[in-house]
Amino acid sequence: MSTASAGPLSGYVLEVVRNDRSTTLWWGEGADGGDVVATRSGRVLTWTSPEACFAAAAVEGWDVAHDEATRMDLTPVLEWLARRRALDAAAALNAWNLAGDMARSTRTPWGDRGRVADACHDKLTVACIPWLVGQDDRSPRWTVTEERYLRKRVGAAVALFDQQVAGRRHLRP
Repeated sequence: MSTASAGPLSGYVLEVVRNDRSTTLWWGEGADGGDVVATRSGRVLTWTSPEACFAAAAVEGWDVAHDEATRMDLTPVLEWLARRRALDAAAALNAWNLAGDMARSTRTPWGDRGRVADACHDKLTVACIPWLVGQDDRSPRWTVTEERYLRKRVGAAVALFDQQVAGRRHLRP
């Protein structure tokens, strides 16, 4: 396995917040056109802060698409999974998509395709971007099967994130 860094040569500093903790990743489009995060030796690279990631991007020669970090808060997903709040479609979609990007980057099986999976992902997408289907607002109605699958998939997304970044030593610039 190579110890070289892999990932987008052009991208964004992504600060992922989870409760009161944050982890910073380098994220962008990969060579195949799909979104990926930076990795080394098959593991997601993390930084202690957006500033540290910006410094690493300068050292690595990565093209920074935005001068400000993009912030993704997964706390609403954790609260929904714990049944303490209603579903936040944007947080759920972000968790699902980030996990897919991390899985693609690390070659970890993800398996989020199929009739129910596609219906759930489509509903989350339309809830977040209703103008895609010519609406001003859209609150999806979930079948029992879809909600069960959504809880399983979003829970798997959080677990994959934890597996890749929780308790990891961060890189220093």
